[in-house]
Amino acid sequence: MNNQPFGLESTTIGLTLWNPTSEDFEGMQYAGISIGLKAGEKQIFAIKCAAHLLNAFGQRGLTSLTYGSDEEKVGKEAIQRNLDFKTKQVVDYNQRNENRKAMQLGYLPPTKILKKYALELGLKLLEPYTVRDEERAGISEGKKEDEALRAELAELRETMKQFMEQRGQVFGDSKGAFKCGVCGESFDQNVLLLRHSRTHGKK
Repeated sequence: MNNQPFGLESTTIGLTLWNPTSEDFEGMQYAGISIGLKAGEKQIFAIKCAAHLLNAFGQRGLTSLTYGSDEEKVGKEAIQRNLDFKTKQVVDYNQRNENRKAMQLGYLPPTKILKKYALELGLKLLEPYTVRDEERAGISEGKKEDEALRAELAELRETMKQFMEQRGQVFGDSKGAFKCGVCGESFDQNVLLLRHSRTHGKK
């Protein structure tokens, strides 16, 4: 990458920028030019360019070094900012997907860099969700409805069974089911038995 336009010039006061993190800063932009600063690298930039880069990448750990500054302290603070930034990226990603899940929207897969952050920090990324909570509730409700229908069907069967038994008692289910208590003659229907009973002087 060509950083020369922003290097220290004889007529320009420059500022040393340092990347003390374990992450390469790539794709930093200034005046249409892409600038990179690898992990542990230091470089002098023109004041305006340095201020712009610090504003954009300071939260990720990019820092400046001035004469007499405590390099160890500055480095630790920068590294902590970098860790905080990575943690926030993972947490924000998980929260976005939780919100999307609640709104019944699709799962957003993590980027490669996000996977790298999560692995480095030992944080868990929200796993893909296939069945939404509402769908689970619908399945559960469907099971309840099925159970209710089965119970209702069983009750109808029992009612039909009782009806058929009662019908058999009234009409008879087999030939000669109704017998006269006086002479023992059999009839297929109760009404015939009643008529016959009258011949014995019964009413």
